[in-house]
Amino acid sequence: MSKLHEATGLGQSIWLTGLDRPFIHNHGLLELIQLGVHGVTTHPQAIADALTNSSEYDHQLMELIRKGNDIKTISEKLLFTDVQTAVDLIHTIYERTHGVDGYVSLDVNPALEHNVDGLVSEGLRLAYDVDRVNMMVQIPATALGIQAIEQLIGEGTNVNATHIYTVETYEKVVQAYLAGLDYFWAHLSIWRLPPAAVATIPVTRLDQTVDGLLADDNPLQGTAGIATAKMIYGRFQHYFSSNEWKHLAKHGSRLQRPLWESSDDPRYVHGLIGPNTIHSLPLAHITTFLEESPMTNTLTPGRDKAQQTLTNLTQQGIDLAAIEKQLQAEAAKTIRRAYQALANTVIERRDELATTF
Repeated sequence: MSKLHEATGLGQSIWLTGLDRPFIHNHGLLELIQLGVHGVTTHPQAIADALTNSSEYDHQLMELIRKGNDIKTISEKLLFTDVQTAVDLIHTIYERTHGVDGYVSLDVNPALEHNVDGLVSEGLRLAYDVDRVNMMVQIPATALGIQAIEQLIGEGTNVNATHIYTVETYEKVVQAYLAGLDYFWAHLSIWRLPPAAVATIPVTRLDQTVDGLLADDNPLQGTAGIATAKMIYGRFQHYFSSNEWKHLAKHGSRLQRPLWESSDDPRYVHGLIGPNTIHSLPLAHITTFLEESPMTNTLTPGRDKAQQTLTNLTQQGIDLAAIEKQLQAEAAKTIRRAYQALANTVIERRDELATTF
């Protein structure tokens, strides 16, 4: 039994952060699924990098060019093909867990971040174009994004609410999910499966930003991420044991599980284990995970200490709400640049292949 299966026994699912076609074609994803990976989050930058460094996309790219597709359409179809392949590979997990796990999530275009209707339309379009029951759309948990999340859940669309850095924003995301489910069961439940949802908290990114505002010898260095996660997990337990949730659960609603996103330190792996959670890790750190010592539930204990940590951070001038807005804006720019990088790479690769195909 791998450490990933051991985590599953504790109620935590391990998802892979990042995906590209060479990794899929080399059976890397299939091997991880067999080891116990239960989901995937994608990023257009990974596809852009793989398009530059491999020939795996060449035949599809040139076929799309011959059919007269524009650059945006070509870029999307390359991306969608990878997502569809991954979704199909992991569908066995979806079936075995009865829709709890086995998802692949994909970012909406951040160019629409200032338009609720645009975000909703784009989320619905991505779900329609990828056309797989176990695909999720990633929507940033900004004020407008949260409105879009509620509407998409109401339409029965699977949603990964991303870039949550505070307890307050997490609560708003949960409330949007519950309101969306209310609408769904009132209007669509006769002919649609209930939507699945997760709420992503990038703990490493939060620590990196907060630590940059603290002195190097400050004992609060490296504490914000896990402390915030512990408090969010407490709110998760509160909301999803409430009478409102019990009513929705009777219809078949699924938990909106917290998803911890980390990257550079194995301490997050063992500091964020608890029932009904997800941990998304890059490939290199999933390998580290497999080599680590036995695990235990670490999210429930120490909540008073976590609250004190957040209080101490506030007293030292750390404004997590302001940091959250900054990080959400930076994330939108990063994703926007990644989509542009993918389009630019398609153009470059098209020109390189023009003489060979």
